Amino acid sequence: MPVYDRTTIPESVGRGKLDPELAAWLPTGPTLGADVPVAQGRRDHAVLGEGPWPPIGEVDTLVLPGPHGSLTVRRHSPTRPASDPIGAMVYVHGGGFTYGTLDEFETAMRIIAERAGIATYVVDYQLAPEAKYPVQIDEIEFFVRWLFDNAAQEGVDPGKIGLGGDSAGGNMTCVVALKLRDEGGPQLALQVPLFPEAAFPGDTLAGSENRTGLYLETNGIYEMVRNLLKNTDDGRDPYVTPMYAPSHANLPPTILVTNGFDPLRDVGHAYARKLAAAGNNLTYVHNPDLTHGFPQFTRYSAACHRATEELADLINARIG
Repeated sequence: MPVYDRTTIPESVGRGKLDPELAAWLPTGPTLGADVPVAQGRRDHAVLGEGPWPPIGEVDTLVLPGPHGSLTVRRHSPTRPASDPIGAMVYVHGGGFTYGTLDEFETAMRIIAERAGIATYVVDYQLAPEAKYPVQIDEIEFFVRWLFDNAAQEGVDPGKIGLGGDSAGGNMTCVVALKLRDEGGPQLALQVPLFPEAAFPGDTLAGSENRTGLYLETNGIYEMVRNLLKNTDDGRDPYVTPMYAPSHANLPPTILVTNGFDPLRDVGHAYARKLAAAGNNLTYVHNPDLTHGFPQFTRYSAACHRATEELADLINARIG
């Protein structure tokens, strides 16, 4: 996988050759943004949460009194921590703000925790359309602040706390990092937006050429954003669409990943370019042969498994 820093990030990225194992599996798997009712889409995704899962040191559950009711967080502790106290990443799962369960991201979280030697904390935030913006942001920011406040009792090094997420979770990772900067909040050691929805991709080349058949449907994103936002919400608010922040300076060191066969490729790349231009510490990864959602497809594609392990190694180098 090509890896760049802020001085070498290319002006554009594109598609390579779709991984053949992914190409064979995609027609049999779920579709994100399919033209089906939300309940059916959620049932279709349940297959991604089926075991068996890879071994891990320990998994347990926290239930906290969050800002909008009880908040559940699943903690993964590696067999061999890379440090004592341990580094940690709060993770915000994807699914267009509308889909996703903790089980559906269990394999990726175990690979990352075990290989990077860190604890991962996956936030079970409330989904849209039942919960509207900014409920999800409130819950994620609450837990990030909680982990800083309770780092000692969690055995976590407060200087090694990162925040990451994929797709809609990548959007919310960028948003919460902006909010913490703007509010003078605790200092994240790392942000890891994976193929983030940094802006709507409808008018990009990536959104056009990857519009259907590659797991995430470009036009399905319209519905998912509609599920999240009320009519009175401003889609250009930086805490909705982080690309529109007036400044991207003074943000945490970043690992940002995009994929060739992904409608969000170009908006993720554009966000990485904004971070680089603002002088942030950036590691940019582009997987030209993979699709949106690759960390969830590790059992169907050796290339997806390898890319997830390589991501874990990059995280380990920062907070392991």
